[in-house]
Amino acid sequence: MRFKWVPEPPATVEAVIDAQRAIPLVPASESDSLRRLVDRTEEIGIDDQDDAREWLTFLRALGVVDQTPSGYRRQREEVTGSRLVDRLLDNVYGARELYAALEATEEPLSLDDLDRRAVDLPTWERHHHGTDHKRVRRRRLRRLAEWFVLCDAAERTAGGYRIT
Repeated sequence: MRFKWVPEPPATVEAVIDAQRAIPLVPASESDSLRRLVDRTEEIGIDDQDDAREWLTFLRALGVVDQTPSGYRRQREEVTGSRLVDRLLDNVYGARELYAALEATEEPLSLDDLDRRAVDLPTWERHHHGTDHKRVRRRRLRRLAEWFVLCDAAERTAGGYRIT
């Protein structure tokens, strides 16, 4: 299963580690996990339960949090930029396609270039967002590209994004 939600990346990989650490090692209920994310992640700026729910899902996609029948628990796994890139590619919808587009050229690709080359939203999501689906897609592409920048797998230049 590939997850679709991609939050705005934080300023540092350490902020992702803080979010991971906010989830207990012993399974906790969803509401407890959400409250802990809101209370313990100042750098990311998780302001409410909706933000926390999105981050909890994304942490699952990154493989640093697991959902069990008893609730959510933190995985005992070191978070590094290269591991995050691997997990993005494996588990986040559109990440491998965007990365492949970046790898296919040595020239920086603008967001417009990426928009033409990357995978589209799933049909259900295009219908769900209606006329707004193009804006949603571009936001997701930009966020994915910025996650690759955060993890040092890509760089942002004046001309766009490129693999480092």
